[in-house]
Amino acid sequence: MKKQDLIPIVIILALFLAYPQIDRHIIAKYFPAKPKSVPAAVETPPAPSEPVATALGIPPPETQAVASPAPADADTPSAAPADEARDLAPEVRHTIENARVRLVLSSHGAGIVQAAILKYPAEKDSETPVTFDFTDRPAAAPIGYPGLAARTDFEVESISDDSISFRKVLTGGLVLTHRITLVSGYQVRIEDRLDNSGSAPVALTGYGLQFGFMENLAGEKDDRTPLLGVDTLTGSEAVQYWGAKFEKWFPLGAGIRPVSLPGPDEPPRHVDWAAVKNKYFTQILTPTDGAEQCLVEIERGAPVRSTFMFLFPRTSVPIARVTAALRLPGYELPPGQSLAQSATYYVGPKVYSTLKNNGPHQEDILQLGFWRVIGIWILKIMVWIYEHVWPHNYGVAIILLTFLIRVIFWPLNHKSMVSTRRMQDVQPLITALKEKYKDNPQRQQQEMMALYKEHKINPMGGCLPMLIQIPVFFALFVVLRGAIELRFSSFLWIADLSTPENLFKDVLPFPINILPIFMGVTMWLQQKMTPTSDPQQQKMMMMMPILFTFMFYSFPSGLSLYWSVNQVLMIFQLAWMKKFHHPPANT
Repeated sequence: MKKQDLIPIVIILALFLAYPQIDRHIIAKYFPAKPKSVPAAVETPPAPSEPVATALGIPPPETQAVASPAPADADTPSAAPADEARDLAPEVRHTIENARVRLVLSSHGAGIVQAAILKYPAEKDSETPVTFDFTDRPAAAPIGYPGLAARTDFEVESISDDSISFRKVLTGGLVLTHRITLVSGYQVRIEDRLDNSGSAPVALTGYGLQFGFMENLAGEKDDRTPLLGVDTLTGSEAVQYWGAKFEKWFPLGAGIRPVSLPGPDEPPRHVDWAAVKNKYFTQILTPTDGAEQCLVEIERGAPVRSTFMFLFPRTSVPIARVTAALRLPGYELPPGQSLAQSATYYVGPKVYSTLKNNGPHQEDILQLGFWRVIGIWILKIMVWIYEHVWPHNYGVAIILLTFLIRVIFWPLNHKSMVSTRRMQDVQPLITALKEKYKDNPQRQQQEMMALYKEHKINPMGGCLPMLIQIPVFFALFVVLRGAIELRFSSFLWIADLSTPENLFKDVLPFPINILPIFMGVTMWLQQKMTPTSDPQQQKMMMMMPILFTFMFYSFPSGLSLYWSVNQVLMIFQLAWMKKFHHPPANT
């Protein structure tokens, strides 16, 4: 391997290590996804004043970090003070479910207090499904209506097998009816109706719907990229990912206050839908007419002490939970009139095909980065192999996918190897030219180019094929890092392809991960099979297996499986070429 071939390897390594930061701060900012057309929002009468938040956990605007104009006129009915200390009526709970999700709804808050995702177990080999507890902040619940206190009690108006309707008498002659219906799959339809039976118009501002708190599941933690996040879509833009800004918006010691997107110092922006998510699951609220503002709030957990690459100690205070609320467009409701609002609510897994069918751009919640097009195809092929090839195992699917990628890039890799062999053959001539024209760099360069032309060598022949494969490499990295399909998928001795192997973690001081070690050995063998005449370069290349072993040691085992299989195939290709392909030095 020549010095020219060292360049792409260094580039790949540097980009690999820096990819999370590059994707978060550069790619997402300057190369957003191509926007798709979305239905235009229905126009609503302008609000007479800025929204006043009385949502769960959301203080009024005067306590927020976002500026608010003056309140409405004095003759406009205002929200009555929330008497949260009063006794609530007995709670009524109702369960609606289908084959995919089970939702528990409560009259205290008129929202979802528990969501069980039935097809996904909470733990390996467990029959208990993943269950989100929204008791302290009911999801899909109405907020901010005049006189509506946080966690107030509603009257149950009607109940059926797949829906429940709540009713609440508010101040100023207002009556709110909130209906939640399980439509299909993980989708819920929300229908709100507000009747003004009073004698004066009512200015509706700051009302809307809220999410439940989202947190990481057991065994999951924020490491190189944030797992907890809030995403939004505005029709003229691509999906915006706000999770990377939480540390800036909610610094330690500053207290937790709701922040209006796109940030404390920016004016609120219309939102077509918003999502609150963790690594594998998400809630999505899609108001029919869109929302005029999205507010996000977090809670931090206990300090966590850890090490980076087993060497550098560090202490962090991770984000434990995240939630959001949507404020709907302002409206002035005349006496004797009604206002109907509707929305869809999704609570379920981050599965590409499911999200794509939900609405515009919702599949982009997967956050596949700059290489999303390649990543989507890789994900589709991997799922197809799993579904159609026995034994229907994602470990086998990763291996077959790796074979397929190697076959596709076989001509490029072969060309790279041939170029490297030819460069080695003419290395003595190049060394002689460098010595002969060491005092004349320009002449030296001219003679070397003439030598390359005479022997039909492309100096970049060993680099370009490797550079062309970088998009596939990063796309695979992103897909295998966060694919819910790999969650709890076992393969041979690996219990979960979405996590490191962690063998003997309860016995030894540190867990044993076999695949990264095997990968390092195969990299070392490949380096030995690709000799170079430069001893210094050879020593440098021998350090890469050690570096990659440390780097991959804490990665999901699915990634290590892919890279290990890829290295084995590379070794076979090198052995095949050495045995059957002997390019003459003068061709």
